[in-house]
Amino acid sequence: MTDLTLQQRPPAGGPPAPPAVAVRTRAELHQPSGRLDTLDGIRTIAVMLVVLFHVSVPGMRAGFLGVDVFFVLSGYLITTLLIREVDATGKIDLPRFWARRMLRLMPASLLVIAVVIGWGVLAAPAYQRPSLGADVLWSLLYVGNWRFISSSSYFAADGTQSPLQHVWSLAVEEQFYLGWPLILVVATLLFLRRPPQHEAGRAPRQPHGPPRAAGETGDPVAPGGDTGHTPVLMDVSGALDAAAARRRHAQDRTHRLRRIALVVGVLAAVHVVVSAAALWVLYDPAAPDRAYMGTDAKAFEPLIGAVAAAVMQTPRARRFVIRYAELLMLTGLLGILVGILNLADTHGPKQLYFAGGSLVFAMLCALLVVGAAFTRDDFGIGRILAWGPVAYLGRISYGIYLWHWPLAVWAGTHPQWRPAQAAGVVAATIALAALSFHFFEQPIRTGRPAALPSWQTLSTGGVTIMVVALSSGLLGGTPISSIVPAVGQAPDDKTVVVVGDSVARRLVPALAQQGLLRDLTVLNAARGGCPALGINVVGDDGALVNGVDCAAEVPKSQTEVIAQARPSAVLWWSRYELADRQGETGRILKAGTPAFWEAQRVSLATTVDRLSATGATVVIVEVDRVGLGINGRCTPASCPGFLRALRDNDSLRTTWNAMVRQYAATDTRVRLVTMDDVYCRTVGNPCSDLLPMRRTPARAGTAVPGPPISTGATSPVRPDTPPATAPVGAPQPSLWPPLGQFPAPDGSGLARPDGSHFREEAVVDVAEVLLDRLQAVLPRR
Repeated sequence: MTDLTLQQRPPAGGPPAPPAVAVRTRAELHQPSGRLDTLDGIRTIAVMLVVLFHVSVPGMRAGFLGVDVFFVLSGYLITTLLIREVDATGKIDLPRFWARRMLRLMPASLLVIAVVIGWGVLAAPAYQRPSLGADVLWSLLYVGNWRFISSSSYFAADGTQSPLQHVWSLAVEEQFYLGWPLILVVATLLFLRRPPQHEAGRAPRQPHGPPRAAGETGDPVAPGGDTGHTPVLMDVSGALDAAAARRRHAQDRTHRLRRIALVVGVLAAVHVVVSAAALWVLYDPAAPDRAYMGTDAKAFEPLIGAVAAAVMQTPRARRFVIRYAELLMLTGLLGILVGILNLADTHGPKQLYFAGGSLVFAMLCALLVVGAAFTRDDFGIGRILAWGPVAYLGRISYGIYLWHWPLAVWAGTHPQWRPAQAAGVVAATIALAALSFHFFEQPIRTGRPAALPSWQTLSTGGVTIMVVALSSGLLGGTPISSIVPAVGQAPDDKTVVVVGDSVARRLVPALAQQGLLRDLTVLNAARGGCPALGINVVGDDGALVNGVDCAAEVPKSQTEVIAQARPSAVLWWSRYELADRQGETGRILKAGTPAFWEAQRVSLATTVDRLSATGATVVIVEVDRVGLGINGRCTPASCPGFLRALRDNDSLRTTWNAMVRQYAATDTRVRLVTMDDVYCRTVGNPCSDLLPMRRTPARAGTAVPGPPISTGATSPVRPDTPPATAPVGAPQPSLWPPLGQFPAPDGSGLARPDGSHFREEAVVDVAEVLLDRLQAVLPRR
């Protein structure tokens, strides 16, 4: 998304920048500004891949690879500029570098964020505002990728997409722009501090004797006052000395540039290996967003561009690329095509993408970039890339990227392919990007702000960000809302706050829509990958699930939303209460052990106190049975412990539900409902949840409450004593097919394609029944 050229102004008071690295042919004569139209053509390819992916054009499921192309190109251009600055001045002017990036990137992004805030205040559903407020704040700080890793899914079109979700890639880039120059500054101090003897700009030593005073010839004087040379010989000797000095100067510059390129290239290559390994290690088939959007796991792509930039400082590499530019570009374009055909499926990137596919793809993109940077723009592929309309779209590609996603979300083109809406989104995106570029971005980038000192640019940008951040408080969901109160709060007796994991989170849009028919406002405080208990859950390796610190995030988020909304009911639906967890001391408690159940009992009471602090009734959905779609996520050969427990150890579910029933029998703040009878057609776990779902009395307009809630004393149920029908540790009837005949359903025809989350055809029905049952068990007011 970065818009950079291969030309850089010299720092004030410093020596002039060295000549352009790219040895241009006729193309350079037509680009006096130093901008390369061929690189703008690559930007066009990248941004159009992303746009077509987000408007759901058939066959473009791998359009997300356009972001990978952007990352490689950005790394190449940024590193080229940094290498030149070190070569020209011996250092990197960080304030100036960051001020230039701010002038280029911040105006357009702030404009889009301001529009999104306006939409949130005036038109967004109430349940979206708190989450949108947090999205705005994190995006303004350029750490939005870490926010969206956990708050929504980039690939699962489940109704949780934020109009700002696409800025995750800008956050990765900005973090790269912050960290990579700092690494190079340290490298410059450690390895490049002492330049070669004949450094650029240093006068060569006198060839004869010590330096002379002003006015002396510098030649030895013969006896009798004769210099011993004729004027002609003196001129020839001086010319030879000057030519030798120039040769030494050129050799020293070449040697110094090679040293810089070697240091930069080695540093970048080492970090490429580490980052690409992180992508594979962090990959979780059930939650790929952590690996895909994490800065640590995506940094290898701009760093591959950095390696390419370092290699291209050597004359031999430049000569090779100039000679074979067409072949390199063709290879890169074919690599993009092969990636589109092989690195994605209906659910996002394939496992191959994380297991080296993206690394190879980025390397092929680097071939395309260096080929385009050193090719002719009046011949072959270069001519196509530099063609006026193609290059122009690349010039405004940053604006296109910023505007297209909010428009796609509002128009509903993701994930549904709607040709008319898609065409409208593309046309409106290009128009808005062009207007923003010519009348907003360029005046700021090239006008008076560009002439300000770096510290003024940075301070002005910081103040502007603070002002916009304050306006995010109008949406709620952030600490700023305590200063700037949120708008549009509903009366507390008409508000329901949803807590739980991703199942509940993905139901919120449908619950909000159905709530409008009941004069209810539904707000969200659910968090994917976390139980409503607000405790840390761990996987087989003892690490936090999805790397999320649920104990730090969930209670805080729940408390903030409930304190602001003061709801009449809190709806609790999650399944992570059955996962291994951390105890108070950080010790891992295995699900099903006595220590685990005792900790769950304590956490249950604490959570009910927190959720009912403003007088709300807590309505808990008993943990439901998983569906057949879990077979597509959990196979005999590969099944994470939590998924295996959900599928094969149903005693965990029945024990937890028994504990919750006992608690509800003695606490008037708690009510229970069940839901799996709505979509489960068979007894047992997993259950068959084939569509269409069974119609229930609630579908006919009669509320169907869940299990009756006892208000009297009941016999105590010890947390470590499961019901007689499902003793802890007892063998469960196995539903695993024989190895080699294990089904891998695509989820078609199931209410829950992955065994947990509801498909679009089922969401509305589930939401309707759930609200009916919730209202049936709430106390009358």
